Amino acid sequence: MTLRPCCKMFSAWRLLLKAFIVAGFLSVLSAPMQAGADPLEKYLTAEDFAKLFPHANHVVPVGADPHYYSYENMKNALEMSEEFAPFLNEGDETTKRLELAAILANWAQETTGGWADAPEGYTSWGLCFLEENQARSAGNCYYSAESPYQPDKVPAAPSDECFFGRGPIQLSWNGNYGAFSEFLFGDPKILLNNPDKLLENGQNGFASGFWFWTVYKGSPFISDTSCHEAMVEYGAKGFGKVINIVNGAIECNIPLQPFSSEKGKKIRHRADHFHYFADYLGVGDELPPRPEGKPADTPEWNKYYKEVLVGCIE
Repeated sequence: MTLRPCCKMFSAWRLLLKAFIVAGFLSVLSAPMQAGADPLEKYLTAEDFAKLFPHANHVVPVGADPHYYSYENMKNALEMSEEFAPFLNEGDETTKRLELAAILANWAQETTGGWADAPEGYTSWGLCFLEENQARSAGNCYYSAESPYQPDKVPAAPSDECFFGRGPIQLSWNGNYGAFSEFLFGDPKILLNNPDKLLENGQNGFASGFWFWTVYKGSPFISDTSCHEAMVEYGAKGFGKVINIVNGAIECNIPLQPFSSEKGKKIRHRADHFHYFADYLGVGDELPPRPEGKPADTPEWNKYYKEVLVGCIE
């Protein structure tokens, strides 16, 4: 059959349109990920999360979200604010994987329920506790009268109104609760007057972790630098600086303590978590070579820990 001129023209337009559609589709596939897009699934899937945190939500306080630590809550929290967009969106592929390993390591250490001979290993017990263990009955309220962020009523320990650690990063002190509450709700008093509200919603809990990682720059030890910026600038060697931001007053700026001491054990476990997640994410070779066997207070192991913890340990 011979096509009339109008049909030939229509057929040509169809071919041209098809070519444009294919070209456009391919360009979308090849386009780099833009800041603000969700990059989490590229590096960590729901299946990965389940493997890495088999004991998540092992201890859930009364009134808290029973599924507080979930992949969905983590993923949705990352999408809550443009301020979180730099996470996993800056640096090369290795840097991004190291940053993910670093944030998971700190969250895991802050919430661990593991012990030296724990089933499946110490490092598999991250995201176990939603709040600081036994803090409600302890004598430390984590309250500072010098902070500009003040609750309507000054709490006295032990009390549910105290600002002990809650959430993946274990947000602590009234200054941090007030600043994050202002960021999340537009009102610092929401969490200052009811810090337990942070436990009611796992998505908000993970948001506190991302806020501390990408927004917070208030460390007196690593000034005007976020955890994200430390990892992007220094790679694996930024991990110690991150610890200095997270818990510098307790764990850093001192010599490596003996393994038998609580401080010595805690800082080594934080490094162990980093290596655990870095290995899983395929960037373990970026860290110093890890000695064979079980960690011990020996020159070889102490050298390894000092190299991993550069920027924290003197």
